[in-house]
Amino acid sequence: MRIEDDNLSGAAILTQQALYRIESLVEGAYSSREAFLSALEQECTTISESHKSMPSIRTVLFQVYADAEKGKTASQAIHLARKSIATQIQNNRNAESSLIAHGCSLITRGMTILTHSRSSTVEKILFHAYEKTPFRLIVTESRPNNEGRLLAYALAERGIPTTFVVDAAAGRFHPHMVLVGADAVTREYVVNKIGTLLLAAHFPLYVACTTQKFTSEDVEIQEENPDEVLLNPPSEITVENFYFDRTPLDMVTAFVTERGILTPEEVHHLL
Repeated sequence: MRIEDDNLSGAAILTQQALYRIESLVEGAYSSREAFLSALEQECTTISESHKSMPSIRTVLFQVYADAEKGKTASQAIHLARKSIATQIQNNRNAESSLIAHGCSLITRGMTILTHSRSSTVEKILFHAYEKTPFRLIVTESRPNNEGRLLAYALAERGIPTTFVVDAAAGRFHPHMVLVGADAVTREYVVNKIGTLLLAAHFPLYVACTTQKFTSEDVEIQEENPDEVLLNPPSEITVENFYFDRTPLDMVTAFVTERGILTPEEVHHLL
């Protein structure tokens, strides 16, 4: 599946895939520095524009472009781009490893944890934590694309008992924490899967993401194809389909990052 068409993966996975795609582009043949930079800029723009609610993708890709621009020749620009990609990939791995350790430290024996959507970062925290500490896990369906199903199957393959429910059934449970990822974090709100705001209003919400997701810009939330929700509705019915919502920072209990467990106030000041 092309990155542009992937509506199931989170920002961490898509950022990694975007870097690998740019890496493939870098290995091509170019007649000049300008030709390479033009191709690189176009690819960075195409990928970024397809996921406007995930500004970290744009930040990472255009860092590669900025580094490549420093080269005075085509070969220098290509070398700098290749080096920047390798650095970004390694930095992401290191940050995620530290974040996972901090996330696992929050989970104690017998806790009930609910997760919404499918964050690759949250998935890894759950994998590592369950190896040491059994807990009860609730996974929501995560409409409209139902990526929660993919998470439930992935957890089952690792031997982690999971209760799978439709989104509206989350209120039946009383989790000690709702653990979710984030597509972006601004000074005012967290952008994550639609339904996160509702969960935050009722349960302790913990957001797991690297500080790469932090942005000082307002994040656009695009409306998606209404056919994913209801096919051929009568004219009297207006269908809305948003994949993401905004949860105010002060509704978040804590942020799990590579820098440790941060309060909303600390995150606000970092931005």
